[in-house]
Amino acid sequence: MTVSQEPRSTTSSSADRSALNRERLLVAVEEVADELAAEAEACEQAGKLTDRALELLRGTGIGWGLVSAELGGMDMFPSDVFPVLERICRIDGSIGWISTIVAAAGPLLAYLQPTVAKSLVANGLPVFAASGAPTGRAVPVEGGFRFSGSYSYSSAGLHADWVFCGGMVYDGDKPVPGPPLSFLVPASAVTHHGNWDTLGLRGTGSVDFTVTDQFVPTERVIAMFGEPVVHGPASSGGAFLLIQLMHLGFASGITRRLLGEIAVHAARPSSRAGGAALAEDRVFRSEYAEHELAARAARALITETLAGIDANLAVGERPTRRQISLLFGANVNIHETARKIAVWAYTRGGGAALRAGSLQRTVRDTLAGTQHQLVDRGHLTQVGYELLDPPPEMQWAGMVLAAQAPK
Repeated sequence: MTVSQEPRSTTSSSADRSALNRERLLVAVEEVADELAAEAEACEQAGKLTDRALELLRGTGIGWGLVSAELGGMDMFPSDVFPVLERICRIDGSIGWISTIVAAAGPLLAYLQPTVAKSLVANGLPVFAASGAPTGRAVPVEGGFRFSGSYSYSSAGLHADWVFCGGMVYDGDKPVPGPPLSFLVPASAVTHHGNWDTLGLRGTGSVDFTVTDQFVPTERVIAMFGEPVVHGPASSGGAFLLIQLMHLGFASGITRRLLGEIAVHAARPSSRAGGAALAEDRVFRSEYAEHELAARAARALITETLAGIDANLAVGERPTRRQISLLFGANVNIHETARKIAVWAYTRGGGAALRAGSLQRTVRDTLAGTQHQLVDRGHLTQVGYELLDPPPEMQWAGMVLAAQAPK
């Protein structure tokens, strides 16, 4: 099923339209959930999503959720996209991880001039991969830049039509002062290195890649952490909000899948102890309750924080420093919760978790996802700074809370 955007009405609010599109996307995901789940093992074996899995995923319409209405998208609020990403990630870790990248198209397009963005979606919504690490080197030439760079972890790179590559402009051997830029290159210009031999998320195909001496016209160069060109509920939050939203959807969804997997396992009669099911054990039930409550509490912080951000975006305001800090903290928190539940599920899963199967794959995918630099516990140092009321000149710049010079 392919979901088209809900026609805009002059009488309905943007929040109402966003909520309606959320429900429509959730219905579309449910319609293909079983088919997507059936592709999970084949994705893992292939080291990327199967053609069928990617077709089903794109057919849900999730890619249009965060695209501006100006480009024909749904222009949804972050808190309405979150449960859709969460639901897809509950189906399978790798499929869910790629769904967050498919959904990132809208905010990425918002950094381009409208004419450029419209040309990119003229024949359908592309899949964009991205690496923000500013390791690339751009040399100015007439009309643009000659660009080269090497990168690790190209999530969705094997499925992408275009790739945003972080880099700096160089004058000779020295980088030109200024913020990092992102250079949009066609996937055909990318050399993949096929080195995705990992514990989990094997179906994402997040291989390392290289771009060599590629011409990038000026109109396909953006400041990823600058100000979006096109504003809407999704894009006005900037790249930071997008990146957080992607990981929040993954962690919350995979956590629910973990709890579901171990609950199914616990209901089966054991081959030991006279056939008693694990769920009959009082200690196990207590542990399960503890993890279930922790997962619900972590999710509640996410939804509360996103609701506050939505309220700001609805009146044309950017997220506040406190909201960004809480969102960062919520992301670390849900990933820490997921990690603990994964280790517990592996332990309690016994032989079922040791052997190949959906429980083992979910444990591995969870542990792989929680290794991401964005959700490292070290970030709590800065979140804690916010909660202790730092001076007003301290502001978020990318991933760092630091003193900013007055504008």
